[in-house]
Amino acid sequence: MSETLEKEEVQTFSIEKLEAAQLPELQGLKEKQLQIVKENPFVAITDNGTFEVAKKSRTNLVSARTEIQNQEKTIASKIKKFREMVAGVSAELISITKPHEEKQQEEVKRWEAVKETERLEKQRIEDERISKIKMAIDTIYGNAISKIEKMTFETIESVKVDFEQNLYKTEATDFEEFELDFNEKLNLIKSQFTAKEKQLSELEAQRLEYVKLKAEREKLEADRKSLEEKQAAENARIAKEQADAEAKLEADRKAIADQQKAEQAKIDEARRELEVEKKRIAKAETDKKAKEEADRLAAEKAENDRIAAEKAAEEAKLKAERAEALKPEKEKATDFLKSLAFKNEFPEIGDPEISEHIQNFINKVEDQRANLIELINTL
Repeated sequence: MSETLEKEEVQTFSIEKLEAAQLPELQGLKEKQLQIVKENPFVAITDNGTFEVAKKSRTNLVSARTEIQNQEKTIASKIKKFREMVAGVSAELISITKPHEEKQQEEVKRWEAVKETERLEKQRIEDERISKIKMAIDTIYGNAISKIEKMTFETIESVKVDFEQNLYKTEATDFEEFELDFNEKLNLIKSQFTAKEKQLSELEAQRLEYVKLKAEREKLEADRKSLEEKQAAENARIAKEQADAEAKLEADRKAIADQQKAEQAKIDEARRELEVEKKRIAKAETDKKAKEEADRLAAEKAENDRIAAEKAAEEAKLKAERAEALKPEKEKATDFLKSLAFKNEFPEIGDPEISEHIQNFINKVEDQRANLIELINTL
């Protein structure tokens, strides 16, 4: 047996080039059908004889038709078998590439899963970065507020130095897109520190005043005892002076208490004014944005209205120009349609139904002509 096998040449053809008229099952059928039509002309039935002839003609024509239909069924059966063979060949051809397609599809899915994992990891890292920044800002703010709350008059300078050398020198850019949030918290810290510093200073001033008054009272007490030892006779006067001094001290204490109360009221009022100012600034910003948006929408509407008005004017101008240009054509078309008329007069027809149908037809024609003339005039 030869090592080189000769390949059998496969005859191919194009389905698109097939023509139904070339099928052997249909050859000669057209001529046969024409011959049957010729041999079986239409028969008007007027009596029993023509009735029999008409029935015979009908039978021959029916037989000719059913013969064609039977041939069609035979051809359809062969086409069905051909389609089954094509399906088998298609399945065999598909089986060549199907495993490779499925393998490649699995590889594509694997890579998509890798990319999705990478995307989720990037998102996790980004969320973690944002969380750390926010936590750092909250921690800085919380520590600063805690120091302010624990601050005493003696530690004011140390806290101030600590803030100036550390907190206030913190780079806002380290917080990336949350730089504004950090600056806002920093402003709040500065405001809280200033308020607490003022409050502690006022309390310290009040304490020093109290110490001074206490020292004065103690000095008076010492003087009183000294006077008792020196002049017993002046006890009454000393007692009166002591009572006066006590009254003055009480008045001073009351004045100090009233002053402390008034200063505390001022501090509370300052806090309320600060809150009101913050709310006013926030409202002003909101109102500003709302006004800018309203102005933008108004300008946009005005521009749209102007464009719409110009477009409407242009369309009206074009419509008027077109109507003027079409005026002669309309007149010619209208004259032509009006000149149309039935050449013959309405015939004498005995059957009222036929007469009614003809009259209805004439009426419809007249209506169509009137509608067409009206349509042309609206162009």
